[in-house]
Amino acid sequence: MSKYVYNEAEFNKKYDTYYNLVYRAAYQYLFNIEIAEDVTQEAFVKLLTCNKKFNDDEHEKAWLLRVTINLCKNILKSKSYQNLELKIESSIYDNAFEEKSDNKIDISSYLQCLSAEQRTTIYLYYFEELKIKEISKIMKTKENTVKSHLKRAKHNLQNTIEREK
Repeated sequence: MSKYVYNEAEFNKKYDTYYNLVYRAAYQYLFNIEIAEDVTQEAFVKLLTCNKKFNDDEHEKAWLLRVTINLCKNILKSKSYQNLELKIESSIYDNAFEEKSDNKIDISSYLQCLSAEQRTTIYLYYFEELKIKEISKIMKTKENTVKSHLKRAKHNLQNTIEREK
């Protein structure tokens, strides 16, 4: 019996479907392109080799996000990561947000003021359009905690943007 759950075509489809989601979630935690790519690769290896039966695509997506977040947390806890110099790179956020007027803002520079949990919550809520209930399951927190992360993140972003204007 093969140790891989998916055949190559199935895996490639899953990879194409979820790559951006996993990569951006990892980047939200780490703000480092190279390490986010490594986490993304490791998350897909875990998907390829796991024996878990998923109820549906949403269950699989939530599992993959949970694995990604756990991998990121492990990296942040590691001593080797604490010695790295973090580089903030904004390429994944180019044109992500625009003000209602013609003035564009670079949201990536403002995201630095948020905690990893707040950045991830903002990403999952606004970019992936997940519901608060889904985010709470993925992040293994209460729904009210997710709401608090959203509220604090919006407040912090608003204050940071207003200070710089």
